[in-house]
Amino acid sequence: MIVMQEFEVYPDPEGGYAVEPCGLAGATEGDTYEEAVEMAVDWLRVHALAALERGAEFEGGGLGHAPSHGGTVVTVATSVELSDIPAVTAAEAAEMLGVSTARVAQLCRDGSLSSWRVGNTRMVSRDSIEYRIAAKPGAGRPCKATAEA
Repeated sequence: MIVMQEFEVYPDPEGGYAVEPCGLAGATEGDTYEEAVEMAVDWLRVHALAALERGAEFEGGGLGHAPSHGGTVVTVATSVELSDIPAVTAAEAAEMLGVSTARVAQLCRDGSLSSWRVGNTRMVSRDSIEYRIAAKPGAGRPCKATAEA
């Protein structure tokens, strides 16, 4: 999928160039104008991949913006695919998490792990596995009051 987004690139008072996506929250920067535009592409790619991982389309800020900081509006584009997201199979995810494949399937269904299918194979994003490991969920079932909340 190809995504496009406009960014305003303008001189940063502290040096370099600031870059803001038009119509969206966020920002990035670069030491040179060219580096700032490259950072805009990186920003777009990261956010488009995050949307793709969630199963959503990237909601851009639209086109046709005028500069609001006295800079230049540039349009950047990038191509993203599910295969660009670092992922492992459900069986590999189970091994990494120290749980059964049935538990991985349950975590995927409830949204605790980001996953998608490639043919008959369930792929699980490495980021969601690493986030789960870092969160250090407790062993066993949640208490009834927490489960009902």
